[in-house]
Amino acid sequence: MTLVTCVAIVIAVGAVLVLMGARKIKARQETARAALALLEAELEHRREVIPELVRAAVAADLDRASINQLVGARSWSSVVRENDFDLPRRASAENTLSAALYEVIWSAPGATWEFRRPADELDTIEQRIVGAVRVYNTHADALVRLSRSPLTALSARLAGVEAPDLFVDSVALDAVRTRVPA
Repeated sequence: MTLVTCVAIVIAVGAVLVLMGARKIKARQETARAALALLEAELEHRREVIPELVRAAVAADLDRASINQLVGARSWSSVVRENDFDLPRRASAENTLSAALYEVIWSAPGATWEFRRPADELDTIEQRIVGAVRVYNTHADALVRLSRSPLTALSARLAGVEAPDLFVDSVALDAVRTRVPA
C-alpha cells in the first residue's frame, strides 16, 4: 500500500467516525429536547391546578400565610418561565413552588374532599415532575459528556451542538457550598 492510500483510508475512517458521532449527538439532542418538553408540560399542568387548590384551601380556612406563599411562589415561577431565565434559575423557582405547595398540602391532613382532590392530583403531578427532571437531566448529562469527550467533541462542534444546562437548583447548591467550612 502506498502512503497516499494509507492517508486516504485514515481520512475516510476519520470522516465516518465524525459523521457517526454527529448522528449520535443529534439523536441525543432531540431526546433531551423531548424530555424538556415533557417537563415543561408537567410544570404547566401543575400551574393550572394550583388555583383550584388555593380556592379549596381558602374555603377550608387554612393558614393564610402558607396560601399567600404558594400564590407568590406560583407567580414567581411564572415570571421566571415567561422571561426565559436559564434552567438552574427556573429549577430554583420551581423548587420554591414545590416547597410552598407541600406546605399548604401538609397543613390540612384531615381536609375535605374539595381540598384533597386537587391536593392528591398535585401530589401525583409532583411525582411526574420529579421523573421528568430525572429523564431530562440524564439525557442532558449524556449530551454534555458527548460534547466534551475527545472522541465526539469535534462532531459536536461541527454539528453546532452546545452542552445544555441541567435542571438543577444551582441557587440552593451555591447556598450549601457557602455553608461548608473550609
